[in-house]
Amino acid sequence: MNQSPSLPLVSILIPTYNRPKWFEEALLSAISQSYSNIEIIICDDSTTNETEELVLSYSRTHDHIQYHRNPSRLGQFENDLKLFELSNGVFINYLMDDDLFTPTKIEKMMHYFQSDENQQLSLITSKRDVINEQGEKQPDIGATQSLFQADTRIPGQAFANFILGYGNGIGEPTTVLFRKSALTVPFGTFANRRYHCDVDMATWLNLLLNGDIIYVAEPLSYFRIHSQQQLHSPPMLIGGAADCLHRILSAYRSGLLQDQEQRHQVAHHYLNYAQHILTQLSHKKEQFPHHLEEIKTYTFYIKDELLNE
Repeated sequence: MNQSPSLPLVSILIPTYNRPKWFEEALLSAISQSYSNIEIIICDDSTTNETEELVLSYSRTHDHIQYHRNPSRLGQFENDLKLFELSNGVFINYLMDDDLFTPTKIEKMMHYFQSDENQQLSLITSKRDVINEQGEKQPDIGATQSLFQADTRIPGQAFANFILGYGNGIGEPTTVLFRKSALTVPFGTFANRRYHCDVDMATWLNLLLNGDIIYVAEPLSYFRIHSQQQLHSPPMLIGGAADCLHRILSAYRSGLLQDQEQRHQVAHHYLNYAQHILTQLSHKKEQFPHHLEEIKTYTFYIKDELLNE
């Protein structure tokens, strides 16, 4: 790849763990980008050597690839933080090791950042398509439905209010290209709290408080849904419920959700959601005392501050 130093450097950050086949597909989608000033940084949390051997076969001919093998397992959150610290780019795009980029993803998004003379734009997202384990395109799920029919710029705080009620319309880490300087707190934290599950939403809210967002109507990435995901495991569900309650409480304290009708609607929705998760996992609640204490605390303050109950 011929790098062009005249263009802003974009860091593509790939955290990976024991998925060599899907990782190779993800890596190839990063190597194939049409934008010509990219560094690809990989942090390997794997317990086998397969991923390392794959990377070495590509790094011999692609000098913009950096590879780091963790001597002991860090876990997803710490691996993401390590990648961020290693990055040199002005702009950041994570690429989950089971997802894919389209070849022009970075180029099309960088077109908008390069036109943003006042640097009021914090992040760019797009429509994304769903694929299965074999990489075959699937019907949209609720979260991947198109939000706009044309590329659209939205003020950050207005879009933050929207996603607090709608859910993660911005997308997973793979979907978003963001300005590194606009993220003034660690990736995956919001209001001084490290998130258990919704690390992407925590990050997007921080960025939206610091600038605008552009939604690109064309699908520029692929979100893979497969049996190895832990999205519906008990720790993720109950940790995610605590994340949701903290998110709306902290958003309100940050100046969001000032419309009373929306605030009440969102508060009731997430209180009901948390109760549903607690009921669903009633036989396992004793295994998560920290999450339960969080949920109890956030519920009290949400009722007191957002609902005046």
